[in-house]
Amino acid sequence: MNGPTLHEEDQGGGSPALVFLHYFGGSLRSWAHVARDLSSSGRCLSIDLPGFGHSAPLLAYSVHMVAQAVAMRISGHRLDNYVLVGHSMGGKLALACAAANPPGLVGLVLVAPSPPSPEPMDERERSRLLATHGDRASAEQTLRTITRRPIRADDAAVCIEDNLLTSPEAWHWWLAQGSREDITAQAGLVACPALVLGGSDDPVIQPQVIAAEVMPCLADAARLEIAGAGHLLPFEAAQEVATAVRGFVTQRCGRTGSGTARL
Repeated sequence: MNGPTLHEEDQGGGSPALVFLHYFGGSLRSWAHVARDLSSSGRCLSIDLPGFGHSAPLLAYSVHMVAQAVAMRISGHRLDNYVLVGHSMGGKLALACAAANPPGLVGLVLVAPSPPSPEPMDERERSRLLATHGDRASAEQTLRTITRRPIRADDAAVCIEDNLLTSPEAWHWWLAQGSREDITAQAGLVACPALVLGGSDDPVIQPQVIAAEVMPCLADAARLEIAGAGHLLPFEAAQEVATAVRGFVTQRCGRTGSGTARL
């Protein structure tokens, strides 16, 4: 494989492949339910981003550097065609990858994505997170804050464990720098079709953020809103996410409409 050694899970088979990038403080395990569903009919490649899960941190961080590490890893798999699926932080990184219009990329799915513009994060919350890395009580508080639908106890345990696994380098980079980076100009270069999913009750990436900061950057994008869901859609609404992704792929990543649908 080319590029940094990134921990991954590869399951299923078929084309196009689905490549999953996770949220800040998470790991590839956050995609377990979605990938299990979709791997019955296609290949699902889930990646631990640098410094998260079981992947080692980078020596230096920027959105471009992390996206480059991901792109090199994908290139090493020599995928003929694939769809990038990014959640939250992983959404911003997926946008950065897609902006390069790499060979084989046929579609982009953004799930409650951090926008290409600086993420509108409450500064008191940013400070709390920066000051409490590795603290279990803080991780539990974050999980309660960002979800709206109940999730299974074993899924909650995974969220807490992954939060605590995050390297100090990756943790500090995203909160202090990555979430503040502006890649709006690059995002406008994305040529493939896109689907943008969001929770109607997401307190982190609110619907108005998706409407104002994400959709205008994409030339060919549809938007779908999942009623009653918060930020952790791969846990809170795994079935709805899998159904939406499957429909997007089945339609050959074509335009699915210009309005806001609801599940």
